[in-house]
Formats: sequence, C-alpha cells, structure tokens
Amino acid sequence: MSSSSPPSLFALASQSILRNQAQAIKSLDSLPPMLLPPLLSEAISSRSIQTVQTMVQAWPFSCLSLGHLMEPQQLDPDIFKAVLDGFGVLLDLEVRPPGCNLKVLDLWTKSPNDTGNLHSPTQPWNIGISIQKSEVDQPRTRRRLNHATSPQDQQLPDMQLDVDLCIKKAGPDPVLSFLIRRLHKGKVLPQICCRKLTFVGKTPKLPVLKRIMDNVHLHCVQEVKISYSLGLLDLAALAPYMGQMVHVNTFYLSGVLMDPSTFFIEQKVQKLFSGFIAQFSGMNQLKHLHLDDVSSLEGRVDQLLKYVGTNLETLAFTDCSLSAADLISLSLGRCYSRLIFLDLSEVIFIPEDLEGLRAVLLQASSTVVHLDLGGCCITDTQLTAILPALSRCIQLQFLRLCGNPVSSVGLESLLRVMLLPSKSRVLLLPIPMDCYWGVGGPLQQGHLQRYLAELRLLLQEVAMPTLIQDTHNTFQYDMIMLCFEV
Repeated sequence: MSSSSPPSLFALASQSILRNQAQAIKSLDSLPPMLLPPLLSEAISSRSIQTVQTMVQAWPFSCLSLGHLMEPQQLDPDIFKAVLDGFGVLLDLEVRPPGCNLKVLDLWTKSPNDTGNLHSPTQPWNIGISIQKSEVDQPRTRRRLNHATSPQDQQLPDMQLDVDLCIKKAGPDPVLSFLIRRLHKGKVLPQICCRKLTFVGKTPKLPVLKRIMDNVHLHCVQEVKISYSLGLLDLAALAPYMGQMVHVNTFYLSGVLMDPSTFFIEQKVQKLFSGFIAQFSGMNQLKHLHLDDVSSLEGRVDQLLKYVGTNLETLAFTDCSLSAADLISLSLGRCYSRLIFLDLSEVIFIPEDLEGLRAVLLQASSTVVHLDLGGCCITDTQLTAILPALSRCIQLQFLRLCGNPVSSVGLESLLRVMLLPSKSRVLLLPIPMDCYWGVGGPLQQGHLQRYLAELRLLLQEVAMPTLIQDTHNTFQYDMIMLCFEV
C-alpha cells in the first residue's frame, strides 16, 4: 500500500486542462485570475510550451517572478524561450489584451520580490506585489545617452525585464539572444533592471552594446564584471554609462584588450584610460574594486585613487605593472579606513618598490584581514625589509606569500614576527628555495621533509598550528599551508 497522498482536485483539474494545449489556451479567459499562477507552474512542469507562452501574454498581475527558471539545473531552453516570446508579444502590442496587466518579468534567481514559492499550496506565488516603492520603478521617460532622434526612441516601453545580464558573443544566454533578435528586427527593447552586469569574452559590436545599455536602469546596477571582453576604445565609449551606475558596490575589470590603433600612442592611451577612470567619481558606494591584468594602469594609480572613496573594503591590483610612483600614490590614498582585503598578487616588486610597498602595508595595517602577496618575486632581502610593516598588521588572519623565492632562513624570520599565541591565522607560504635542485629545478622530497621537521620544532617555540600541509603540483604554486586556531 502506497503512503503517498492522492493528487489534489486542483492537480487533477490542471492535468485535465493541460492535456489538450489548444483547449487549455481557450479556457484561460474563463479561469479566475488566482488560479493562473499554480496552473502556470503545472504548465512549466509538464512542458506545455504553447500554453506557457499564452499564459504570459494573458498574465493578470503586474509582476511575474520566474527566477527559478534561471537556475542551471532548472534551465529548460524551450520553456525559457516560450516565456520570453510571450513577453515579446506584449512588447509589440500597442493595446494590451483585456485582463493582461503584466509590467515586470522578474528573472532574478534571488529576487527581492520572491518571498513566496511558486509551488507552495498555501502561498504559491508572489506576483501581485506593487514595485512602485522600489528603485526599479522610475519614470518611464528619461534622458538617453545616444541622443536618439525618433520619438519612439525617446519613450521607453512600459514593460520591464529584471535580470542579471551576461553580455557575450559566443554562446550567448537566452536573454541576450532575445534582446539581440529584437534589435535585428527593429523592435523595441524592454526596460532592463540589472543588479549584476557581466561582459565575458568577445561581446557583440559596440552599436548593439550601446542600444542595450540605453535601456538598462543604470542606477540599479550593483555589480559590474568585465573579463577579457572590451578594448580600451570600447571602455571609453561605454564610460558614460558606467558613470551613471551610482549604486555599484563591486567593480571587476580583467584583461583590457589593447586596440591596434592605440599601440605606441601613449597620449591616446592616456586620454582613453583617464576618461574611463573618471567615471569612478560617481560610484560613491563602491566597496570592492579589483583590476586584473590591466596594463594601462601603470603610472595612473594616482588618477584612479582621486575618485575612490573611503568605503572600500576590497582593493585588488593583480597581475598589473605598478611603478614605484604608483605604490607611493597607493600609500597616500584615502581608501584604508575600512579596507579588509588587500590583494597585490602577481605584481612584480623590484628593490626600488620597497619604500612604497612598506608604506602601503603600514597604511592598511590597522584594518586589513586578508593580504595576498603571492607570486610577487619577493626575495629574502625584500621580505626582511617589509617585516616591520607586516608585524603591524594586527587584524591579519590570512596571508598568502607562496610563489616567492624565499629561503628557509627568510621564512623563519617571518614566522617569528608573524605568529602570536593569541591570534588565529592561515599562512600560505612558499616551499623554501633550498628544497629545490637549483633555481627552477625539481623539488627534493628529502630536503622538504627535513625542512618540515625543522619547521615543527620552530613552531613549538612560537605557536603550534592545528594543520601543517605541503602541496606540490596541485595549485598554481608549491606551498606550505599553516593553520593556527586559538
């Protein structure tokens, strides 16, 4: 005997209605509005494609939240296309069908509007909520950046798409494909409300990007990620949009592509990058800034820091070329009062940089919790020079130094300075150079084991770790991980 509950009357009725899609579509007008959300859930589960599209077109509530469809394990391309196609039909209509009140299609995976569960029998949906008090509900007509000339371009449609937008050319996501198809057909785009805006790899051409950005509520964007996708000319062209993202708290830029027209023309690079940097002046809520592999940054850190406020909690310049003057400028910045995470990994330091690096560490010493100096070519001499500054980092809980050519003597000096019995810390240290066969040679396991034995004896004098682990050919660099818990 089965212990499972029998299907409810509503479930049986839904199955009966959806068994014949043509009949289901005809019956939508006669159903009470409050039955449509659970019926849509059944239609999605049973993959009734045409019914899903028609229900979107007839949605009687102002908001339809379907963010669960964006989850990778839930993503059904056909169902997703049906939802967007239904939404697109409404965009094309000058007069709405009777009873259709849909204004916002919410595809955020974790939506502020999504307090209910579409499948819950007690509160199966959350769709009638007014969003007028939210920032996303702004006047439908606003200034446009491209100075469009047609009256149609000056008036934004009274429909909105809430989605975290990922812009890329190869294998674009369904939402981007939907927007580009409409552009190619000369159709109007919805207003777009993004919390997260991502550019990955090769992107559509600049005119297409600008048409999409014209419809984005820039003040809603909270996180921007640009990863090996935009050249310096594109960045400069999109800079005015970024300057209006006044609520951005996280900005990540990796691998700015150098345009052939800017090669060997320093003045042009200076002008383009300076114009881009100036847009940070409006980002007063910026808390996390990460620039990775940005060659144009060298010699311009002072310009950037003029526009970065005191709210920064994360500052990362990784795999960048920084001059001694850049490090001095960095030490003079006003971004240290709340700084918790400082990442300068893969920045190659030379002897001339030591004064600036020491000054940066001293500025961050009272607040920094996570410090990454991995892969910086720090030698024993350089490590000794910055030890006094490292010893001042009283809040430090995580230090990464692997990937630096340091000897066992240099590491011993570090450990005697850094390890205090009352502090919990994680240290990722390089395996000493004297454990290898020469510079760049293979690791000698016998030497490593002897060093680890000596390390345990040393640590008994200072603070015994809860974990000692060595890794070889596992991560980017060989390292010794020490964990200390109070």
